[in-house]
Amino acid sequence: MWTKRSFQNLKIISSKNSLTKHLSRFGTLEIKLISSRIKRISKPEREIYGQSGLNNNFYVRDVLIGFADKPLIYARTITKIQNSKKLIYMLKKLSSKSLGNMLFNNHYSRSDFEYSKPKNIRFLKKLFITHDHHLNDIKIVRRSFFNLKQDKILLFEAFFNEIDNYDYE
Repeated sequence: MWTKRSFQNLKIISSKNSLTKHLSRFGTLEIKLISSRIKRISKPEREIYGQSGLNNNFYVRDVLIGFADKPLIYARTITKIQNSKKLIYMLKKLSSKSLGNMLFNNHYSRSDFEYSKPKNIRFLKKLFITHDHHLNDIKIVRRSFFNLKQDKILLFEAFFNEIDNYDYE
């Protein structure tokens, strides 16, 4: 259900650069913290992360990124709680700040993207049940890993249809 081929021709969806930095050029970007805590993740998420066992010691941060009441990206950050204490501390400290600033300023390397249609992503369905959004509002979901030494971060980014209006020129 995941593919390396992008479903869209938008540059923003295939860009490995900081999305928050790019989007900030269009106005005051808001990052709304939904959740930031240790929690269980789904079996597919564990398998993608490379953790097939039942150990659910993961730190998960969920945010909506956009302008005023117009979300553009839903982002989910997942890392194993056994990763460095410094990484977990930095993720907790982010609150409503950009993950991109932390990652790009600390020289994390980023994997290639894989893409999926939103209907295939279970945590999106659960999230949208509790928020006023619909899977039909999502254009595409991408995932990638950030790595630095023993630190490994899995990042899912779900792009709302409105992202079309903020592409690179």
